[in-house]
This record gives sequence, C-alpha cells and structure tokens, in this order.
Amino acid sequence: MRVGIVGCGRMGNERARATIALGHELAVVYDAAVERARTLGAKYSASLVLEKEYEIPWSTLDAIFICTPPGLRSKYELAAIAARLPFFIEKPIAITSSDCVPVLAALSARPTIHAVGYMNRCRDSVSFARQLLAQCKVLGVCCHWVGRKYKVGWWLERGQSGGPLNEQATHAFDLSRVLVGEISSVNATVRDSADSSDLALSVACTLNFSEGPLGTIFYSCEADDKHINLRVITAGGILEFSGWDLRLTANTIDGVFPAALEEDIFVSESARFFTAIQRGDPRLVPCDLVDAYRTQLAVDAARASLRSGERVSTVPLPRSEGAR
Repeated sequence: MRVGIVGCGRMGNERARATIALGHELAVVYDAAVERARTLGAKYSASLVLEKEYEIPWSTLDAIFICTPPGLRSKYELAAIAARLPFFIEKPIAITSSDCVPVLAALSARPTIHAVGYMNRCRDSVSFARQLLAQCKVLGVCCHWVGRKYKVGWWLERGQSGGPLNEQATHAFDLSRVLVGEISSVNATVRDSADSSDLALSVACTLNFSEGPLGTIFYSCEADDKHINLRVITAGGILEFSGWDLRLTANTIDGVFPAALEEDIFVSESARFFTAIQRGDPRLVPCDLVDAYRTQLAVDAARASLRSGERVSTVPLPRSEGAR
C-alpha cells in the first residue's frame, strides 16, 4: 500500500518504521518543520517529501498516519474522511472531547476505516487479561503512571497538547476502561490548589465505574525515570502489570501467564490497521474514534474536576455520533 505520514516527530518515525517493516511503501511525508520531514524521508526512503500542506495527495494514497500534536489533528482527519482515505491518529484524539464532534459527525455521514493509537490494547498481556477478567467479579483498579516531561516544545502548551494529563495520563484512563469498564465519574486533585489546571504535573484521581467498581490513578511527569504499574482487583485475586511494556507480573486469580514473547508494539498495532484496510473490516482495529471518545470524556472529567474541586460525571456519547 501507498502510505502517507503527517507529522514527523517521534511517532511519525515509529509509523514510518512500521510501514517499511510491514512491506508497504512510504509514499509521502509532511511536517510543518520541513527539515524534520526531510530527515524522516531520507531515513525511510520516502517517495515524496512535501513542503506545503496543500500538496498532500489524498486521493493517491491507501492510508495515512496523522502524528501531529493533538490540537492540530482534526483538519487532517476531516480531509481524509472527505477523500475516503483510511487514517490512523495518535492518542489522545484532541484537546477536549468537544473538538471531536465535527470529526465524529463526518464519520457518521461518510464512514471511513480509521484507528486511534492506544497501543496498549494490542499487548498480549492486556488481551490475556481481558479474557480472564470477563469471567471475574472486578472490584477495582489501582494505577500509577509516572515519568519525565517530554522534551518537545508543544508538550506543555495547553493549546497543542491539552497538558500532560490529557496527552500522557490518557493511557491510564484508557487501560482502566478496557480492563474494568466504562468510567461514570472522576474526582481529581493536586498537591497545590494553585496548580489546579490542565497543566498540572502531578494528579491523583478516583474513578467510579458504571457497573460498580472503583479505581485510582496517580499520574506525574515530575520523576527522573518511568514507573508504571496497574493492578486489577477481583473477588478471586489480582492481576498486576508492570513497566512500559505492561508485563503481567502477578496473577493470583488462576496463576496462568501468557507466553513471554518479544513485542514490537508499534509494528503490531500498525499491522492491525493495515489488515483492517486490506480486508475492508473496521472491526479489526483495536480502537476507533467512538471508543477513544469515551476515554477522552473521562480525561475531560478529570480536568474539569481539577478546576472545580468536585466530582465530575462523564458525558454520554451523543447517539448521532455513534457510527464508525
């Protein structure tokens, strides 16, 4: 397939690498910083490096990866939908859930195969856990997601990233949804009330789930290194995941562990997107925009709680936006 990439930073590089590894052609690359596009294009032998956004040849591509900062993605999504071009966007899907409404409406009117980059859904440990937890009474989830600030200029810009809670802690919210169920409300707090904003660097959240479980998420980007841990507590035992690769390190439910296989998670996730396109089956993508929208609602609720100091309910998905 002929594949395009918009946004040539870290994730643009990962998607270019995956495209080549999976045997597809890197046909077009574009970045507002032209030198960055040229560097990526040279590294992965791109057929065409563009200097202007309007030069993107939507109708000649088979798929496109949109790897810009969150605040810049919607115009590219709308252009892809207009061209009926399958597209993949990185997480989070936007600055706020309201920014997604025009894209969801466009998809409802003009269904297009697409995917969202919550790559942890593709991990063998998470797939194993979902099957096991489907048979359990889940009581709650406890997660900490701690690391360093990303060293890119847009990351702490509210208008581009939505802040660290939106851009990075979204992984913890999404995993909690995937493993436990829909989040119905969130209460969030920070150490210093003066820091109760989208740009808060350390946040503690309590979660209520629609089916009754409870949860906690502690997020921080003020550490010297990355520390990630998530525990799902059931009536019959616990599952524990550790590290960026979410290894299953404890299972007191039935003592079984998935086979220890090497995972190239971005290649695996990209492969599922390509397979969905080749088979014409949107059900094959691990996460679509409607599903990711529900994660965005939970993150929005946490940010609203920081501002108000109160528990905030998530907003139901509007019925008219529910089509793939």
